[in-house]
Amino acid sequence: MMISLMTFVITAVNVGFGADFLGRWLKAFAIAYVVGVPVIYFLAPVARRLTGRLVEMP
Repeated sequence: MMISLMTFVITAVNVGFGADFLGRWLKAFAIAYVVGVPVIYFLAPVARRLTGRLVEMP
């Protein structure tokens, strides 16, 4: 969902809503999805551990 929203907004800001908007947005979405999903998958556990350490009650 976040990847969809972010690529939509950034594509709209960069190129506007012209005839080729949908194609450009889908291309940006595909690239962001291929990069973003593995990053989220591997970094989420690390982020959870760091957050747990930062907010740990004494």
